[in-house]
Amino acid sequence: MSLGPTDGSQQRPLPTTPPAASDPAALGPIEQPAPQQSHTQQPAGSPPPHVQQAPAWQQSYVPQPAAWQPPAPAWLAAPPKPRGPSPVVFIVVLLLAVGVTLAGLQLLPIPTASPTGETRPGSSASPTPSASTDAPTTGQHPDLTENKIYPMSVSGSCPSVHTPSSMAAYKKQVGELLTCLAGIFDPLIERAGAVPIAVGHVFYGKQVDTPCGGEADAYAFYCESDRTIYLSEQVYEDSQYARLSVADTVIHEYGHHVQEMAGIFEAADKLDESQSVIVRREELQVFCWTYYVFASVPTFELTATDRAFIADLWSQTSDPDGHGTVTAQKYWGARGLSGRNLGACNTWSVPKSKVR
Repeated sequence: MSLGPTDGSQQRPLPTTPPAASDPAALGPIEQPAPQQSHTQQPAGSPPPHVQQAPAWQQSYVPQPAAWQPPAPAWLAAPPKPRGPSPVVFIVVLLLAVGVTLAGLQLLPIPTASPTGETRPGSSASPTPSASTDAPTTGQHPDLTENKIYPMSVSGSCPSVHTPSSMAAYKKQVGELLTCLAGIFDPLIERAGAVPIAVGHVFYGKQVDTPCGGEADAYAFYCESDRTIYLSEQVYEDSQYARLSVADTVIHEYGHHVQEMAGIFEAADKLDESQSVIVRREELQVFCWTYYVFASVPTFELTATDRAFIADLWSQTSDPDGHGTVTAQKYWGARGLSGRNLGACNTWSVPKSKVR
């Protein structure tokens, strides 16, 4: 959601929605580099609304991507971050209000041309707009279209991730993930000529006051004013339904912190483009980075169940205006899984039709 804080900063919270059934195996094998869901009422005895049950992860359809392209499963017709039927599905719901951006997840099918920052065999450095009216308006902002971090790849390892057995274990996992992400991204930020900044994190119940404004019922979000990630109690509750649930949320929100450190937010504020399009570019970029990290850091060791969880997240969205359609989520999610560097998630060099 995009709510503008009174001090001019932006808040980027996450969504909370149950996933829809999707074909998990459609994600296909993940190559290691050289890596909102609607508030529906659940029947008695079923998991919370943020969770979807019994996903069809038992299926084994594995599409084969061409060369550098990510897998193109048959369900591309329904792409964003979904809440599919699965025991491990939680959905981050983005709340777009007046100045606060909730961190959501989205993606689209991979185009034949790659955005600036990543070159692939048989493709150009940046996609060609389909029509002048759809052309990107970010070309004059190199921090967006040619950011210095785009040619860089992530590497390293994080502590193994398990479904937390208690609130204490959950909080420990969040802390370890943030420490790990700082260790991975700080050197890249330095190489890009910027200064790494420590990110804070706050756990809260249902409401919280921040320098970016008050938030009620937000799933999770990043506040630029204090460079802090805020995680509601729902994140912990959903963690019981999927091993990667917490990591998915934390990496997504940390991606907004990377955008802040890399100057992407500052450059985006100067764009002469619809605010809704700008927000989708921001959200889909970190959505894509989340799966790039999952695929690039070996210790996450994605399993068939993890892929089912990811497929669920990609298959639904209750906030297409703020986080993109299912098609967009699947597109950018697939780019992240098959990406070779951070430039695979350059949402700023593509026409706005690619971030719908």
